[in-house]
Amino acid sequence: MADRTTKRRVCVIGAGAAGLCAARHLAENLNFEVNLYEQTNDIGGIWLYKEGTGLDENGLPIHTSMYRNLRTNLPAKIMNFPDYPEMDVVEPCCVSHEEVRNYLENYAEHFDLRKHIQFNTRVKAVRLETSSENEEKWIVRIQNMKTKGEQELAYNALMVCNGHYFDPYLPTIAGIETYPGTIMHSRSYRKPEQFSGKTVFILGASSSGIDIGIDLADHVPRVYLSHNNERLGGILPRNVIQVMGVERIDGNEILLKDRTSVTADAFIFCTGYRYSFPFLDENCGIHVDNNYVTPLYKHLINIDHPTMCIVGVPTIVLPFPMFDCQVRYFVALLEKRTTLPPRAVMLEDSKLKTVKIRHAHRLMDKQWEYNDSLADAGGFDRLPKLYRLGYEAWSSQRKINFVSYKRAKFLYDKVAETVELVVPNFVTINNTDR
Repeated sequence: MADRTTKRRVCVIGAGAAGLCAARHLAENLNFEVNLYEQTNDIGGIWLYKEGTGLDENGLPIHTSMYRNLRTNLPAKIMNFPDYPEMDVVEPCCVSHEEVRNYLENYAEHFDLRKHIQFNTRVKAVRLETSSENEEKWIVRIQNMKTKGEQELAYNALMVCNGHYFDPYLPTIAGIETYPGTIMHSRSYRKPEQFSGKTVFILGASSSGIDIGIDLADHVPRVYLSHNNERLGGILPRNVIQVMGVERIDGNEILLKDRTSVTADAFIFCTGYRYSFPFLDENCGIHVDNNYVTPLYKHLINIDHPTMCIVGVPTIVLPFPMFDCQVRYFVALLEKRTTLPPRAVMLEDSKLKTVKIRHAHRLMDKQWEYNDSLADAGGFDRLPKLYRLGYEAWSSQRKINFVSYKRAKFLYDKVAETVELVVPNFVTINNTDR
């Protein structure tokens, strides 16, 4: 058994799903001492719903981007961490944010994680120091949010788990300063009643744009869903109208890229978020360019300083299962149960491989190969087939039925390895292992 003097000290930043997963796999290992720092007073990260917006009691931006009526846009059964499949929900397959938050609370209790967490503790700065023996240490400056006292501590490894749904991205729109209506980012949206009777313009038609548009539909006369992608083919409420992207704004008139225009009482940016690691010193070696984080091997490991990782960078994935794979792989590296490839191989892996730089970390269908590669290299079991089968069945259903897919019945036959999504009063989509 390793004593305290020989244990490797690991700092984890953030007690959302990724940070809890990191603590879970570190805490069970006698080779590590883990400290998890959370700037709020509870676990959950973005899943910790707050009705208020703006700043919290400590003067920091309220972290959550949840709104009151939000239901997950993924079936709960495929959101589970693989070692804690307690969201065993069949119908409706997509659950409320409260249910996910309760799941994370139960996960933390089951693995006895709270004793490793320092709440109301903000990580203000992280810098790298190298000893004369060429040993790297992560110097972490923390601040107690109640007393405002600060201290610095040294760690052998660093796991950044602060998420990437808290720093809103607001594209520049010519003339928006002349717009007289309500302007907000989806991060500040909480409930549809505040828009009752108003026409609402939503910029962006990814998950949040579509979901908020549907949430508003019963309370407003019209929602304009603005985007530059191919026209969505799925079923939307009749008063949710797809329009082109915005060219400019002139007072209450919103001029579109197809030279038409509309008017609206409120403008909601559903334009996503920026990756932000404001506590990292430049000498940590991490750079962010339009949401392209470099230099990362496997979208995870700091290539120049591989005792540091950033968990949760990839998007359009099953997040919780992916966190589990990423964390277990990093722990295997720290324990030297696996090794990294040559630097040239890692740099090649980290190169931009998408047309748009902001899509650098989108995995989508590549997530299965990615997760498997982490499992194989780290020497642990691959994710069960349920995850891929369920994701593919869900993806097919969502494309054609935005309104009802969250109410679907999720049927998994473990013996036959098939998943069936049955949507009320609609079609059935089947998916089987190929």
